[in-house]
Amino acid sequence: MVKIDSVEWGEIWVDGKQHHQVLIVGEEVFERDSEKLHQLFGTTHKIGEWEEEMLLEGKPEVIVVGNGWDEVLEVIENFKLKIENLGIDLKVLRTPEAVEEYNQLVKEGKRVNALIHTTC
Repeated sequence: MVKIDSVEWGEIWVDGKQHHQVLIVGEEVFERDSEKLHQLFGTTHKIGEWEEEMLLEGKPEVIVVGNGWDEVLEVIENFKLKIENLGIDLKVLRTPEAVEEYNQLVKEGKRVNALIHTTC
C-alpha cells in the first residue's frame, strides 16, 4: 500500500518521492495538475471534476481530503452528497491530521483514496 512519509508546507513525501500536492488512488500517486486548476479556478483551493472522478476509482471505503494547513481547500456539497450516496466515508481534515488518518486507515487495511493539499 502507498504510505505518506511526511508532509510540510508545500511538499509531501510519498513512498520516498517528493511531490507538491497529490491524489492517491489505490496504489497510484498522481501530482495534482496545479496549472489546470489555476486555469479553471484561478487557484488550487478547489477540487477539479476529474479529481473527484479519480477519488471514486476502485470503490474506496474512505476518501481522505487534506484541505490545507488553514483548511482553505473547498469540498463542494454536491461531491459530499455523491460520496454519501455511494456509502463512502469522507474525512475532510487539516492536512497534517489527514496524513495521519490516511496512514492509519492504510495500516488497518482499508481501501482509501486521498487528495492532499499542502498549502493554506
